[in-house]
Amino acid sequence: MLGKLLKHEIRHSARYTMVIYIAIAAFVGVIGLAMLSDTTWLGVMACFGLYVAGMASVVVTLVSVIKNFYDTLYGRQGYLTFTLPVKCSTLLLSKLIVSFMWIIVSFAVMALTYGVIYLYAKDKTDSFLGDFGAIFAISGLSEYLPSGAVIAQLVIVFALLALLTILTYVGYVYFTVTVANTRHFQAHPKFFGGLVFFGLFFTVSIISNKLTEVVPLTFNVTSERVFFAFQDMFSVPDVLLSYGIGGTVFSGLVAVGLLVATGYIMEHKVNLK
Repeated sequence: MLGKLLKHEIRHSARYTMVIYIAIAAFVGVIGLAMLSDTTWLGVMACFGLYVAGMASVVVTLVSVIKNFYDTLYGRQGYLTFTLPVKCSTLLLSKLIVSFMWIIVSFAVMALTYGVIYLYAKDKTDSFLGDFGAIFAISGLSEYLPSGAVIAQLVIVFALLALLTILTYVGYVYFTVTVANTRHFQAHPKFFGGLVFFGLFFTVSIISNKLTEVVPLTFNVTSERVFFAFQDMFSVPDVLLSYGIGGTVFSGLVAVGLLVATGYIMEHKVNLK
């Protein structure tokens, strides 16, 4: 049943993002045409449009996560959704997976759009990379750059941190929308929903920042390795980067707790209009 729910979720949520992805593809096509015809003004205009569309892809996706969750559970479709022969936890899991997928896709698309803009700019200024490399060579910074293995580990760690950030956002949204549709808050769901969301955001942010300072759990990078250490970020020797993650871990745990609470509220407390 989870597979069928995922298929339906992808189809339903795709309509929010397909228009912006089509626009991005169109801008990329125009940039290609500008490069072939050597029409600089057209390429610059298309790059600007692609830049805006790249940012819009993320914004539209983040907003669509909220809208899709509300429409399919607490809008008119909610009556049908809650009569399906599946547990609320399965409904929640399907929406969580699809939300993750679209958010990751949107950031990947934004990165690709900036890559296309970079390649176009590089084509117009061929000496850029040479000058950039010369700066590193002259300053002597190149010898401090991490190895390829370290960079690969960095990508993995930052990908995990990005997933944790996405989980936190989705947890806030799902919990907020669900609480706003309980009997006590349903009279003014947008007001109470916004109040709960920003209240959670600021409270967790303050606690997370304080935990980052107090809990000496750090992620560290040297030119030879990536490692975690239970010590203050300023006391780790010979590192290129030291980042406190105590607050990040706390935010992730809060997000998991909010998702569990969301499932419980969906099961026992939700009041459909």
